[in-house]
Amino acid sequence: MSHRPYPMMDLLFAMAGPIVWAIHFFGLYLAEAFLCPPVFSAGSAIVRPFAAVLTVIALAVLIWLRVNARALADVSGGTSGALSFKRPLVDISIVAVLWTSIPLFLIEACGRVMG
Repeated sequence: MSHRPYPMMDLLFAMAGPIVWAIHFFGLYLAEAFLCPPVFSAGSAIVRPFAAVLTVIALAVLIWLRVNARALADVSGGTSGALSFKRPLVDISIVAVLWTSIPLFLIEACGRVMG
């Protein structure tokens, strides 16, 4: 068995898709939390474009990761068990980003509960 110099890099490359999805998810919630308070009146006009740009960037990164999965595996020094899950995790992350973005098109930004 050969000694691999950086085994944690395989795990980092394998988890790149879920990490991008988590950043996207967290970014959407931060935008809603910080741009929608009542004191910031222009918040609702900014949230949707910001979230749309964030979604496009996340999808672009995920598609790049999917296309270059084999090249990134070669950079890290070969294949391992962790890298065999990279492509399915990126595919699931693409679906998760799209699923998380559905409310952008269905629900009004900065909606208030009327009572």
